[in-house]
Amino acid sequence: MKFRAQMQDPLYMREFQAIVATLAKLAKDCVMILGARQMHLIVNEDQSSAASPLVWASIAAEEYFPEYRMEAARPDQDYIVLSMSSANLGRAFSVLRSSGVNSCKLKLQRIQFPCISVVASVLLASSTEAREVVHDVPVTIIPASDWSAYVVPRIPNSQLALSLPSLKLLRSLIDKLKNVSPSLEFLASSEGELNVIATSEMSTVTSRFQKLLIRATPESQQEASCSCSVDSRKASAFFGALQLPNDELTIGIDREHSIHLQIDVRQDVVLHSLLPAVCM
Repeated sequence: MKFRAQMQDPLYMREFQAIVATLAKLAKDCVMILGARQMHLIVNEDQSSAASPLVWASIAAEEYFPEYRMEAARPDQDYIVLSMSSANLGRAFSVLRSSGVNSCKLKLQRIQFPCISVVASVLLASSTEAREVVHDVPVTIIPASDWSAYVVPRIPNSQLALSLPSLKLLRSLIDKLKNVSPSLEFLASSEGELNVIATSEMSTVTSRFQKLLIRATPESQQEASCSCSVDSRKASAFFGALQLPNDELTIGIDREHSIHLQIDVRQDVVLHSLLPAVCM
């Protein structure tokens, strides 16, 4: 099996680093699924932390990588699946925050162990020649027989999906509400209104967002209103980990099942989080 990719655009490199940094804040382990035209990065729920949400990024290779080559172990296989430390991956890409980075190469190779080598070409202010900064991230190659445990999560069929233009405001709000109640109710209406409700023995706090853009959902599924209650710590963990500059968030509600949070970094680069419903 072979994998090699290269980034050259400074903006795209910083975006990619921000995605990896977000995932690194949420769980100890990360799964990288490399397809012929798409890359997925997934952090599953950390079994050691009840407050860790399920988050994944889907990246169209052509958006970030002018060079992208993947060859699976066998012709009948479509993917390479790797598991690695999220922290190690985050540290490897932290160099991309530097303004002097010209390019970044990724390569799957075996040195003393299987690894993803991250090679950044950095031009220092004190030199006219670029220097290579190399990080080798140890990986575990997942055999095809175990792929069923590492699939890309399915996006739920939301009855209502609203676009929220102020992600920072919602992040600050949820950070405060998690101290009021262990769960948060998201109540949306087809009139473009979203209520975030925290209930305790002493009080009920409701925050209302109005005149929101309704994202398209099948007419057969769209309802006048729907709601779902989720763990407030998981919601807070997702928003607290975000490193992306994007300010727009789509909230999809699958009644009494889950809430789907989506940030469109660009057209074919999307960050997702799935918060399961909790019993009230």
